[in-house]
Amino acid sequence: MSRGLDYQLYGEFGDRYDLHTPACHYQNDHEFVLSRACTFGKHCRILDLGCGTGIFLEKALARGLNPIGFDSAEKMILQAQGRVGQERALLAEMETFAFNESFHCIVSLSWSINYCTDNTQLKNLLQRCYRSLLPHGELILQVAHAPSAKVFASDFHTDREFGPGGVDDIVFRYRFWAKNQVTMLAEYCFRCVSTNENFREIHYLQHANALFIAVLLRSVGFKKIELLEDWRGQRLVSSISPFILAQKPLA
Repeated sequence: MSRGLDYQLYGEFGDRYDLHTPACHYQNDHEFVLSRACTFGKHCRILDLGCGTGIFLEKALARGLNPIGFDSAEKMILQAQGRVGQERALLAEMETFAFNESFHCIVSLSWSINYCTDNTQLKNLLQRCYRSLLPHGELILQVAHAPSAKVFASDFHTDREFGPGGVDDIVFRYRFWAKNQVTMLAEYCFRCVSTNENFREIHYLQHANALFIAVLLRSVGFKKIELLEDWRGQRLVSSISPFILAQKPLA
């Protein structure tokens, strides 16, 4: 999986990611995950799969937790290392990670696992997550969910952010729609007015079905699997970006 290499959003423009999607955009999602992690106590060791520019790692560290993360996008990892240090933000592909130590909590946010290329790769990733968790450890996934998405490309949503040239210097447009019940498309358009930089691209989000992922989780041994609408914790009904919680049993 080349999450940081195939797409300009994570590759060539990876070091601009925080300009169009600043930390406040993730606030509720991150707080939800951190509240779950804190139930394991201050000793909680967290692994962040697809950590991007390290915003979640930085927040976890500020809470006194023990986080480590990795991503395949070099420019994003450089940003993350500037936040939390080289020992906590590693350049690696998700499908090849291997650690000798175990974790209380493994997290993958912002649809990172939907960049796995096929079912075999996704199941292998979930198996390695299972092996890397301590008993009663928790896996927290934020995934794309095509069954709740529109089946046509609707109008763009537009965010305007502060950039190198000042207020509204960054213009970021995005929209999502379903290709079928397991594939979602995301179109992103980035423009920096002051530098005249821009790109437009469509991302293919595979395995974009929380019910399908839940089946895979059960097949590799996870128990107590919950599908949640969002950070508020209600049961999944209509969200295109639900959370999946899964626990590794004692035996």
